[in-house]
Amino acid sequence: MGRGSRTRLVTAGVLAAVFGAGVLLGLAADSNISAEAAEVVAPPVESAASVDTASSEEPQRRRRTYDEVEPNESQLALIDSIVMEHRARTRVLDEENRAQLQLGFREILLETREAIKSVLTPEQAAEYQRLLDERDARAAERENEDERD
Repeated sequence: MGRGSRTRLVTAGVLAAVFGAGVLLGLAADSNISAEAAEVVAPPVESAASVDTASSEEPQRRRRTYDEVEPNESQLALIDSIVMEHRARTRVLDEENRAQLQLGFREILLETREAIKSVLTPEQAAEYQRLLDERDARAAERENEDERD
């Protein structure tokens, strides 16, 4: 067997091994994905009388984990106040994060514009800046209109 034939045979063997490993890995990944199917839980079945009274007396609520331990009315009132405080704190944090994110995006935008201008000739850079100013003015007008609505 010549040297070229042996090289081709080894190459074919390596390619077959890599292809086979890929197929096996794909099959293993596919079986893992299907094995982790989400468990579907049916809501508890209630009698027609309890559904009618529940819907007429108070609005339907999504069942929460703390509802499963059956807290009394005073506990529910305290839990509701805790949840309201949590939502308020979360809302403040979200607003702070959005403001910080907007500042970061604005800084990147300005740096990008400056980098683009550095590539252009002075005349092109001036025209580019004029177009940016017009665009920013239109965006500010739209933002002001949205705030008035």
